[in-house]
Amino acid sequence: MADENPMGRGSAVALKLPVDHVRFLRGTFESAREGIRDELRDYPDDLKDPDHLRREDAAYGRLLAALDELVIVPDRDVRDLIGDLAHIIDRGNEYSRVVAEHEALHGLHAQLGGGESR
Repeated sequence: MADENPMGRGSAVALKLPVDHVRFLRGTFESAREGIRDELRDYPDDLKDPDHLRREDAAYGRLLAALDELVIVPDRDVRDLIGDLAHIIDRGNEYSRVVAEHEALHGLHAQLGGGESR
């Protein structure tokens, strides 16, 4: 089957990503991967779990290749990495606070007869 990985590791997923998403993801993945490589290079004796960082480095490599090919066979490392990264970015951007503020302001705007806001 064309959508099956010949190594038996799962089904390939065709990615449908707008150019601006690819640009954001590539920059984010490259930056995170460089940070991991810096840690592995600069602090090899201080790392609690260097194998975990090596798996993350490899997962970022697969993700970067996927942005070029627009196809990936997701594995647990890739899924965990993307989930963790989303949580880190959400925390850093105070996403839950922003969403709550957005809902409060737009909800009030709609009740005041403002309809759809810009």
